[in-house]
This record gives sequence, C-alpha cells and structure tokens, in this order.
Amino acid sequence: MHNRIMITGAGSGLGREIALRWAREGWQLALSDVSDSGLQETLRLVREGGGDGFVQRCDVRDY
Repeated sequence: MHNRIMITGAGSGLGREIALRWAREGWQLALSDVSDSGLQETLRLVREGGGDGFVQRCDVRDY
C-alpha cells in the first residue's frame, strides 16, 4: 500500500517545500498549482530526489 497526499500550491514556495519533504518520506504525490511551469519544476525536483507523483494544473479557488 502506498501513502498518498495531495498538495495544492505545489508550484513554488511553501507548497514546493512540503512536496519535497513528503517525497523524501516516500509518499506518492498529487500536486496542483495555477503555474504549470512551477509544477513541472517541482515534479522534476521530486523525481530527482527519488520520489514519485503527478501534476495537474488547476486553480482551487474555482471550486
């Protein structure tokens, strides 16, 4: 069984740092942000550190 976590605002700043922390702990990540380029950079850093996850650009303010 995999531990999974969804992180909003993962494209930069605190959201990115939270994502990297959970990735180091071995969690599978679902990342979202309004910035596609920021998400891609976060995912690159996660994978570079041996983590796994996927990204979806979205603005949670719309929901």
